[in-house]
Amino acid sequence: MKKLVISFLLAFIAFGILGGPFANFIFLPQLALWQEAFPDAVKPAPDFISGFLLGIIQLVGTIYLMDRLKIDNIKDGAIFGAITTVALWLMIDLQMVSISNIFSYDYVLTDAALSAVMGAIIGALIAWSLKRFS
Repeated sequence: MKKLVISFLLAFIAFGILGGPFANFIFLPQLALWQEAFPDAVKPAPDFISGFLLGIIQLVGTIYLMDRLKIDNIKDGAIFGAITTVALWLMIDLQMVSISNIFSYDYVLTDAALSAVMGAIIGALIAWSLKRFS
């Protein structure tokens, strides 16, 4: 249990550090464009609570799966983190493309690429932590 809690805390901190620049330089400027184009459909600022819960669910799921699959080396953790994060966000983003005129394929590709980087770094950190604190 200790390794799971420590892995979560480390991943949560990394998620905040990595997610901050991504949000400020990519997502929030894009959100402002969407809000301007679709003021009745897009909030002027993201809902912190739902975003926070989404991040926690993603981290808990990743840590649980990595522990159950016994992924505890940095390379495999990075690969697993990148694949699962990209898959999750592609599902979300492509669903939004399919039901709205707000999302574009350019945004989907940008989000997938940045999600792969974040997922790889966080996956590597989780794998290291699971092994280090087991």
